[in-house]
Amino acid sequence: MYSKYLPTVFVVISLLLALSTRAQDGNPLEDPDLKAALKQAQEMQKNARELQKNPGSLDTRKKIADMEAAAKAEEARQEQEEKHEKEKLQAALQKQLEAPGPVTLPDWTPATPQFHAAGKPTKKIVDEEVKIIQTGTSSLTPKELADGWEAAAVAANNLNHGRNNIEVNGKLTTIMFLSTRTDPVQEIKLEASREPGGKITQVEISSPLPKPDIGSE
Repeated sequence: MYSKYLPTVFVVISLLLALSTRAQDGNPLEDPDLKAALKQAQEMQKNARELQKNPGSLDTRKKIADMEAAAKAEEARQEQEEKHEKEKLQAALQKQLEAPGPVTLPDWTPATPQFHAAGKPTKKIVDEEVKIIQTGTSSLTPKELADGWEAAAVAANNLNHGRNNIEVNGKLTTIMFLSTRTDPVQEIKLEASREPGGKITQVEISSPLPKPDIGSE
């Protein structure tokens, strides 16, 4: 009988502690919901020893059922809160996407040699950010394009830069990251790819807009 209830007790306690920790990642310690969840988990830990002493009693079964219900309720609350935050973020991103105004890359964007743009820059939601994206092609190799950007960053002497070189099944891709060193920080990325034996490099230049402030309710 003891082994029947012991796993349930500790699973419920562990679940509440995990939920409390997850809440702490996105909320300050002053959050009353977080404090309540932590207090509840601590009380369950204290009661665990008492439940072990008499696992088959009616009172014990009721306490276990109450703990399971509390854990499920807390999990549902956390899921609802996360869903609400995602909905607010998506609404803010959509508003930012549709906002009028010029759609241009930062004015410090390095020149891309022999670049032929495929139309004008556009705005697009990517990975929970609104990005300015310019696509096109170049006759230069991915390495040559990245070398040009890297040289421009070094010459500017006020930009951070990083580089990734990737080769998969003969396809060459070079990704170059640049960012300003002063606030507000601006970022820009060059991604250049060429297929095996190809003569043309596909180029995408992108820069994220500042994340919208979704506030709190």
